[in-house]
Amino acid sequence: MDRYDQQAPERSHRPARHVSAPTELEWTRQPGTGPGTSILGPLAGRTIIELGCGSGRDLAHLVGVRHAIGIGIDRDPAKISRARHQYGHLSNLAFVLGDAAAILISMPPSAADVCLSIFGAFSFSPSGPLLRAAAHALRPGGRLAITLRADDHHDHVIVFVRKNTTAA
Repeated sequence: MDRYDQQAPERSHRPARHVSAPTELEWTRQPGTGPGTSILGPLAGRTIIELGCGSGRDLAHLVGVRHAIGIGIDRDPAKISRARHQYGHLSNLAFVLGDAAAILISMPPSAADVCLSIFGAFSFSPSGPLLRAAAHALRPGGRLAITLRADDHHDHVIVFVRKNTTAA
């Protein structure tokens, strides 16, 4: 057997290596486009929950570079495992396996400053339960930022601000 007949090594079971926090948050499928992180408000010391965090890349940026406290939620065990292997070494960052709406509802009210879904849970789950759960988890004035695919070439970034529910 010559070198061209050899089977490629199995890589799918290798753990991902630790990775440094990315220098930029990628809002869209086109790197370098989209709003800046300033639309999320002040981030240092604030709690950000990513709904459908996937590899954890964007949340790692917000924690490692913007000094936020991050919780990534995903219902795919392989994605959570990869996120933990790549970014689990970062302080103030945790990845949780489960349903985003159920986890948000189980949190104390107003526990989060930002809920984020960049092609995440809002792309794959019914929006009603997620919106109710995010409203429960967000503090008054907190932000819900969602990136959705508009078509094959364009994406929408939408930011909602939770209404202050205290009486005037």
